[in-house]
Amino acid sequence: MSETEVKEAVENDVTEEPKSYTEEQFKGLLADKQAEVKKRQDLEKQVQELVSKQKEAPPSGTSEGSSGSDDDAPMTVGQFRKMMGDAKQADAETRFAALEDESTQTAGAKFTAQSQGDGLDFESVIAAGENHLTEGDLLAIRQAKDPAAEKYRRCVFNTPELSEKAETVRTSKLLEEIKLTGRVPASGGVETSVAAGDVDSMSEEELDKLAEALD
Repeated sequence: MSETEVKEAVENDVTEEPKSYTEEQFKGLLADKQAEVKKRQDLEKQVQELVSKQKEAPPSGTSEGSSGSDDDAPMTVGQFRKMMGDAKQADAETRFAALEDESTQTAGAKFTAQSQGDGLDFESVIAAGENHLTEGDLLAIRQAKDPAAEKYRRCVFNTPELSEKAETVRTSKLLEEIKLTGRVPASGGVETSVAAGDVDSMSEEELDKLAEALD
């Protein structure tokens, strides 16, 4: 592996869409970025030293006076790849931790008892539903652009009591909207007149469709 290939293996930056941040958030992100840059520079320096050492080291068994210690032996291709894989994994964990922290703060402010209903705030939902998440759920959460919001949604979906509670809140909002306006927006942006008596005779599937129209 050449030095150029090694550098290309180390460089793995991701360009994100511009966002608006408060001064406090910007300072925090700047500090994280500076730490990340420092970490990458240290890793790149370490890799360059290893490559240089590997080039300069004599073939195994030909060096006179060699102590035979494993620490003095040149790094094998397999060992080098493992080291790079470990470094890449550590970098991915650092990136996800930063994204998850930002996402959690946003979700905590968005999913409140006032906006979602009693017992459906972010902290309550995660506490009650986290144990119901499957391996597939955890993978989807990790791959999501907004992991905290995805985790909230899956906790509600996978936990019967939370799902039932959320459905009750949605239906309540629907009935309130109908009571106030007498009309419900249908798909395609066309409003439909609905009387209170009509709602009583609707199936759960029909209520779901009407509730989705309000979202």
